Amino acid sequence: MPLGVTAVMFPEIDFPRQIEVCAAHGVTHYTWRPRVIADEARDQPFNPWGRHAFDLTPRRLVDEASSLRRQLADGGLVSFGTVPVAAVTDDDDVLKLHLEGAAAVAAGRVRVAPHPCPESAFDYAQILGRCVDDYGRVVELARPFGLKIVIETHCRSLVTSPALALNVCRHFDSSDLGVIFDINNFMIEGGLRPHLAVAVLRDYIDHCHLGGARRKPQPPDDLGFPVAGYEMCSLIEADQNVPDWIAALDAAGRRVPLVIENFAQHAGSPQLLAESAEQLRQVLASLG
Repeated sequence: MPLGVTAVMFPEIDFPRQIEVCAAHGVTHYTWRPRVIADEARDQPFNPWGRHAFDLTPRRLVDEASSLRRQLADGGLVSFGTVPVAAVTDDDDVLKLHLEGAAAVAAGRVRVAPHPCPESAFDYAQILGRCVDDYGRVVELARPFGLKIVIETHCRSLVTSPALALNVCRHFDSSDLGVIFDINNFMIEGGLRPHLAVAVLRDYIDHCHLGGARRKPQPPDDLGFPVAGYEMCSLIEADQNVPDWIAALDAAGRRVPLVIENFAQHAGSPQLLAESAEQLRQVLASLG
């Protein structure tokens, strides 16, 4: 299983430095993060979900694709996916810009988010039906670009679990629509058995996101009941047992890229990547 990284975890370093850090630690697969930095974030500290030193807008990914691809290849890295702020509810023109950028850098796949999950009672079958129809539209938009669409099992979304993701994916061929199997998000949303989770999605698992989170008590609610919370941490400190999950993927023959998303707060992103890469190499070596 090759090691990768999403550029989301590199807010404070520019593109050449990102390539250097990846190459130094055996990380070969690079996932692009095209996005527009909000005006209010531009004078704020660097943040994974805010200001980035590498200000890669969707338009810049298209316009500078040749140079960006060359820099990545010269550093020995593979272009592997984009994770723009894109959703199935976006207009065709918006989605086509993201698809054009991904194709221009030979990323192979683009993450497109499902419909948001309502915060109050709703008709699941109705929203699921709209979601499936919209992914059908997006898959067709992606086809001329030679791209696969991927859905992330993301917190607080319509596809937080493998089974919920399967409710969408089962309507499509796994070559057209796949899943970013985010193990850290499973911890945040609730416990799952690794072999069961892998078995549910199996061929739809395109790659994994790997980060660490652990439960952190929050003040009780107005009735005195505990409120669940979490904080980001290293893989080896996470409440999920990462080796169990990787072993489950390996046993099922899903030897997919393991893409690092380490958002712990104890160090800068180069050190966080170095720590995660070394921990994952030890896990992979233990598989035999």
